Amino acid sequence: MHYTSVENIHKVIDPLFLDELKAEFEKIKETKTPKVKTRKLYELQDKLASLVFLDPAAGSGNFLTESYISLRRLENEILTELHREKMILDFRGEHDAVKVSISQFYGIEINDFAVTVAKTALWISEAQMLQETEKIINRELDFLPLKSYSNIVEGNALRIDWGEVVPRERVSFIMGNPPFVGMKYQTVEQKEDMRNVCSKIKNYGNLDYVTSWYVKAAYFIEKTNIRSAFVSTNSIVQGEQTAILWKHLISFLGVQICFAYSTFKWSNASKDKAAVHCVIIGFCHESNVPKKYIFRNQSVHEAHNINAYLVD
Repeated sequence: MHYTSVENIHKVIDPLFLDELKAEFEKIKETKTPKVKTRKLYELQDKLASLVFLDPAAGSGNFLTESYISLRRLENEILTELHREKMILDFRGEHDAVKVSISQFYGIEINDFAVTVAKTALWISEAQMLQETEKIINRELDFLPLKSYSNIVEGNALRIDWGEVVPRERVSFIMGNPPFVGMKYQTVEQKEDMRNVCSKIKNYGNLDYVTSWYVKAAYFIEKTNIRSAFVSTNSIVQGEQTAILWKHLISFLGVQICFAYSTFKWSNASKDKAAVHCVIIGFCHESNVPKKYIFRNQSVHEAHNINAYLVD
């Protein structure tokens, strides 16, 4: 298994949702009227608790776990600010202070052992974050007994209906790091997966395996406000694959690229590091995306439009 580094996970989740939430929090902190500030802090906490995340290539749960931790850390900052305002005085129940839950995080993974690892990682993260919250509110929060958590589903993400894992109308964000398998190296079963998802695309047989997740996600988020982002080999924005894939996504399905990391060398936390060059592409179906960004060589460029070659 190639464990995605925390740094690379944040290249996906920060522009996808975290930067926007942090900016909203910073703006609220500037509010001068205590009652208004308190109300806005609670509203932001409720917003965090309402978001639902799906990783359809969950692996051992790195993306889900880091996203959960990041959301809980932001929630803890909200609680710290409320505590500073002397507004956390009464809890009606044991967990009223904490609203963000691992139940907001869903995943699909084909490997049964990885499914178990992902569930365990989220449980451990939940326990760790509760300890951090306890220090803020000066109260013990009972973590045990473990509650049932069945949101990580074992299965082939290219064969099952994602809507059966989590209803489409509930999903806020889709993210992940789907498998990197070139078109020449696909197994018979993987080729069948491609046919199952990409049969409407002319010359889909020339596409890499990872493109199936883009296509399936594009259909899943159609006519919704769901935003998606995947790590991929840069082959999908070079050469003949670019026209084959993105003509279908952009022209026929109305996909827009919201943000992109141009080619960078892959790094991860495994002993045998994958020697590949990657891109990260955030995409959605929204007709009016406020701002679009291209990240390149440690710099960021606001774009009017991001095309299939990740150029403004």
